[in-house]
Amino acid sequence: MSASLLLLHGALGTAHQLHRLHDRIGGVAIDLSGHGSRAIPAHGIRFEDFLKDIDEAFVAHDWERADLFGYSMGGYAALLYATQHPQRVRSVVTLGTKYLWTEEGLLKELRMLDPEMMEQKVPAFAQALASAHGATRWKEVVVAIAQSMSDLAHHPLLTPEVCARIPCPTLLCVGEKDGTAIPADTQRFAQGVKGAEVFILPGTPHPFDKVDLDQLEPRLRTFWASLPT
Repeated sequence: MSASLLLLHGALGTAHQLHRLHDRIGGVAIDLSGHGSRAIPAHGIRFEDFLKDIDEAFVAHDWERADLFGYSMGGYAALLYATQHPQRVRSVVTLGTKYLWTEEGLLKELRMLDPEMMEQKVPAFAQALASAHGATRWKEVVVAIAQSMSDLAHHPLLTPEVCARIPCPTLLCVGEKDGTAIPADTQRFAQGVKGAEVFILPGTPHPFDKVDLDQLEPRLRTFWASLPT
């Protein structure tokens, strides 16, 4: 593994979401635009801002090349960054990233991104979001993510043509029981990425806090160790 590793959290998360993994493998974890204490841009939450966030991390740490790890939404941003800046990215690992959308799948996700419903049905999760993003602002973050997700579903950024340009080694990880990313969709998407490897974590659902790092960490280290220096 290189000394330059950037960790990117998922939608509604912050850098803290990845603290368990960070404690094991190191690297740098950042808050993406619109998350944590970072303001939601006037135009909403967009991947173009995430790519700027990654740029800023490269500058801040004086990196010429780095490995990228992204969970869920962060994985999508990592792969997209690799297509635009191939000289800067040595490898990409994603976990639980949803690449392929259907209208049914989008509606399922949007139903869960309702702040009022969250407060009623999953109050502990709503409270966690309030702690991460602000007592009132968390609802604005949820609404902005819902819009961003809808935009992405209707106008994918990782099209087959774009994916064909991913030059670096990639490892696409997904939980066996992930009902969001869906293992079969991850495998199908991987067919359009040259040399991509897929790792399915047994018995694992989508939430990062449910991921068994004793299963994930060895696979990550094996992948990074196999890369050319």
